[in-house]
Amino acid sequence: MNEIFNKNRFFKLVKKEFSERTPVIIKIAAIFSLLLAGYWLSMLIFNGGPASANSRNSYLFLATMITMIIAPFNLYRNYNHPKKGIDYVILPASVTEKFLSMLTNTVIFLPLITFGSILITDTILATISPKMFPGYIFSALVDYEKPFENIFEALILQFGCIFGNFLFQKNKALKTILSGVGLYIALAFILVIMITVVFKDDFQTMQNMKMTLKVENLSDIDKIQGFESIGTILKGFYYSFMVIFYGIFPIAFLTGTFYKMKTQQY
Repeated sequence: MNEIFNKNRFFKLVKKEFSERTPVIIKIAAIFSLLLAGYWLSMLIFNGGPASANSRNSYLFLATMITMIIAPFNLYRNYNHPKKGIDYVILPASVTEKFLSMLTNTVIFLPLITFGSILITDTILATISPKMFPGYIFSALVDYEKPFENIFEALILQFGCIFGNFLFQKNKALKTILSGVGLYIALAFILVIMITVVFKDDFQTMQNMKMTLKVENLSDIDKIQGFESIGTILKGFYYSFMVIFYGIFPIAFLTGTFYKMKTQQY
């Protein structure tokens, strides 16, 4: 397709892909909803204590995050398959439209449907059994700390999984997880090198003086008296991490995914 984006063609593609993946989406949403219902049933059978709205709210967000992570491996696992992926590449749509349709199904539809399914299930159980499920998740959602920050972090993690799904052809989930662990170890190793080599003398002096370095807020770094160099480097690490994690990572993951979709060969 030479045309980069056509609105009508895009919506037709989204509708087609969503209808084809609806059974998988419903299955995943049902599994997490049934897990909550099974927990409620076990409480009734074994006379368990009540589950607060906050704890159920934590399950709601955890289940949604897990859904976001497994979404690409379940909905688009055959895209780069040597044989099964051919049907997808010959679809009458541009790479941009396929890319955006894929994001629509993995980032929006599946997580929101799972979120809504669990929310409805919890509401029904809390209504018929208020002693076991006191309160509604709605109230806990209002008091949930840093929801947008947590959602954005989950999105970045999902973008990494989407990229891994299109990057690897076999054992996609395992290789993606191992790659993520390797990246984390590499960043941690760099931090350790900076502390143990570059600023070894400063930290050793603080240890000999039995100083406790407690930093709860970024502004606390400025309070490190006599060790301004450490405060400066800690701020540098903090801002560098923020730029890398919240800026470079998502852009790199999405760009890499688009590139793999565009250059995929069968």
